[in-house]
Amino acid sequence: KQWYQRRVAVTACLPIYLCEIQCPEAAVGGIYGCLTKRRGMVFSESQAEGTPMFYVKAHLPVNESFGFSSALRAATGGQAFPQCVFDHWAEMPTSPMVIDSPTN
Repeated sequence: KQWYQRRVAVTACLPIYLCEIQCPEAAVGGIYGCLTKRRGMVFSESQAEGTPMFYVKAHLPVNESFGFSSALRAATGGQAFPQCVFDHWAEMPTSPMVIDSPTN
């Protein structure tokens, strides 16, 4: 086939933030709850040696990040401090062109 006869698959992508969250140990559960409600995926959790502070790293879709900071502070009693920066693009789980799909 010639190059102009080939079919291509178009994939919709969504932007993903890298969220780095600092909090004391008692607030870690609130972070997981807040991220789960917003389709966040935790991929790293560590404790700073000699301190009660935890560092949680997660990927969060940008469209789920609106109001995230205030929701996180409410869920942790004001003890968690997020920093979000653009990290990468991810393929949408379903096509927005399909009727009744979650992304339509």
